[in-house]
Amino acid sequence: MNAPLKVERPQLLTDLAYDRLREGIVMGELRLGEQVSEALLAQRMGISKTPIREALVRLRIEGLVEIHPQRGTFVFKLQPEQVGQLCRYRAMIETAALREAAELDLSHLIQRLQEQVREMEALERSGSLDRLSRVDMNFHYEILSCCASPYLKAGYELIRYQLAALRHRSPIPNMVSSHQVLLELLNKGDIEGACIELHNHVLENEARYIAACEVR
Repeated sequence: MNAPLKVERPQLLTDLAYDRLREGIVMGELRLGEQVSEALLAQRMGISKTPIREALVRLRIEGLVEIHPQRGTFVFKLQPEQVGQLCRYRAMIETAALREAAELDLSHLIQRLQEQVREMEALERSGSLDRLSRVDMNFHYEILSCCASPYLKAGYELIRYQLAALRHRSPIPNMVSSHQVLLELLNKGDIEGACIELHNHVLENEARYIAACEVR
């Protein structure tokens, strides 16, 4: 006899709270460094504190919140030296993934990245600048998606949503052209040149990310 299929409502509420809070942090509804209250979040979302507490624990693993005993829970906020470390780590992971993805299937990689650039162009023309940071994130995540290494992918997940939050708060003015340069190098088959371009592109974000963390 088959066991009954039960809907785990508490787990579902935790998932919903987790998704909503992560979106709120990434999109700027919750400020970097802001203290958050389980009770107030539960009241705003119309649920109990238990799924909120469990969601915050999951967000801590992703680096989006910091939980300090006796002090409370805070949205993450990086010091300048931490931003530098984040950018260097990101550059290392992304360039390794780009090299591996290009060696695995260069034409597929180019196709996937070109699709993201086309979407960037459409959003720029329509003036939907608030959505550009999400496409920027997708562009870089495509590089990880096209590489075969589970270790590189897992390494990127450690910083993925911190990066998303910082990107949203510090959009780049030349998004299409800066990503098109990388595509042009890949189209020429210049993999090393593309890796150097990507490495420099990532490190150029450091000053903007530091400024984003300083906003109160």
